[in-house]
Amino acid sequence: MKVSVVIPTARFPSEIESVVEKILQQNYAPFEILVVDNSQERDHSFHIKKIAEKFENRKVRYIREEQEGLHNARNRGLLESKGEIVLFQDDDALPGDENLIREIVSSFTKNGNAGAVGGKVLPIFEAELPEFFKYLKHSYLSLCDWGDEEKEVDFLNGNNFAVDRETAILVGGFNPDLFISKNKIWLRGDGESGLCIKIRQMGKKIIYNPKAVVYHKISRKRMSLRYLKERAFKHGIQMSYSKFHWGDFPKRPVLALRSFCFLSLHIIYNLLALLDKSKKERYAVESAVMKARFLYEMKLIYDKKLREHVKKKDWISELKNLKRKSSNAF
Repeated sequence: MKVSVVIPTARFPSEIESVVEKILQQNYAPFEILVVDNSQERDHSFHIKKIAEKFENRKVRYIREEQEGLHNARNRGLLESKGEIVLFQDDDALPGDENLIREIVSSFTKNGNAGAVGGKVLPIFEAELPEFFKYLKHSYLSLCDWGDEEKEVDFLNGNNFAVDRETAILVGGFNPDLFISKNKIWLRGDGESGLCIKIRQMGKKIIYNPKAVVYHKISRKRMSLRYLKERAFKHGIQMSYSKFHWGDFPKRPVLALRSFCFLSLHIIYNLLALLDKSKKERYAVESAVMKARFLYEMKLIYDKKLREHVKKKDWISELKNLKRKSSNAF
């Protein structure tokens, strides 16, 4: 099986060179490595392109995706890839050993109906993990460890995530995900989780292989309460997006009632944070989730464009059309 490795990036490329080098050291050689630049800063793009060009004689390609959003970068990688399997790696995640691609291919081979395969995502901590993390979900650090047995699961982490290319394109690609621009925060969606749902709806399996290991670098900043509250706020948006993307919109009075319930929970968690100092960080994070859901579902009451955005299923055809128009322009 031919494997394309896609590395989307939208920030200064401090880690990309290490990621590419680690992938090139795999004992199952990738067919190609695509570095997809989605940066909104010209200086960052310049450096990303320079790094990719250092490896251009070793099957590494630089691709520029102008449409902002992690889902657009990932979907562009899908469209440009030529492998039967497409493995997505984040720009701050390193293969655990030289067997990552081999293990991914092994799971696709053993599970003929697999639509996606992934594995463990373990941490490399830049600093000691704060005590209050024992109250929080490890998903806030984008980690994954579901044991030491290969099995079928519902979801996988996007920083160690491989798909059957044909299937992923057929179901409409990745749903909306991370945006760098703060004014686009309400456009977030459920990213790879949404793609996993679409793959399962096609009757395909999602396989977890514990031997396919990636190490995710966790900076000191990501352990701060400020960062966690921002991450929790985004997670709240994702939760409400998923609720209505996969289900029906209720009538506006029901949406308003739901919103005020989330507002009440936001206030309650804030009060708990003041009253119980031993768990104040946990309550502050939960409060941020509820605040996001309150504001997002209020917006859904009057924002027609946001409602249309939430219901959109196919996020890859638009990129196909943009590519076709761009080609015709030349």
